[in-house]
Formats: sequence, structure tokens, C-alpha cells
Amino acid sequence: MPLPNIRNHQSLQCKAKAKHTGVQCQNPAAFGLTVCRFHGARRPASILRGANHPNFQHGQETLQAKAKRSAGLTKLRRIEELMLSTELFDLKRSPGRKPSGYK
Repeated sequence: MPLPNIRNHQSLQCKAKAKHTGVQCQNPAAFGLTVCRFHGARRPASILRGANHPNFQHGQETLQAKAKRSAGLTKLRRIEELMLSTELFDLKRSPGRKPSGYK
């Protein structure tokens, strides 16, 4: 059985249009959808949602928690600077960038 095509009116045409020219796409629409595979036709089961989506944000850390952590890191950095200046230990500085509240 041949595949459905637009010329024989066996399938729908893709509804996508070019932004610049306004010409409609000539490809057949994917089965049960309004657009072709080039214009984003996807099965609903293949679309990742919720925690499975790569851009999912958990929302478990609030701005207050971030500020509290940054303040703690600032205190640790100042203690480290004090110990280095008084030569209580002869190690190198801890790696990483300085906390946001540190000056």
C-alpha cells in the first residue's frame, strides 16, 4: 500500500508557513497532527514533562536559603583570610570564586 500523499488528497498538508514569504509547507502532515516532521510533529508520549524534562526546576532552594548559604561562605572565607594573614597554617587559599557578599 503506497504512502498517503497530498496530490491524491489522501493526507492533510502541513499547516506551517514561512515567516518571510508566507508560503505554506508542501510536505504531508504527520499522522493525526497538523504539521510535518520538519515543523515539530511529535507524539505526545515522546514529550518530556515535569521532573523528566531537562529544564525542570525543582524549586527546593529559596532565595532566603541561597542568601544564608552565601553568608556562611563569606564567614568561612574571612576566617580563612585571617588564618592566612596570621600564618596559622601555610596552605594555599581554597579554590573557587568568592561568595557574593564577600569584599
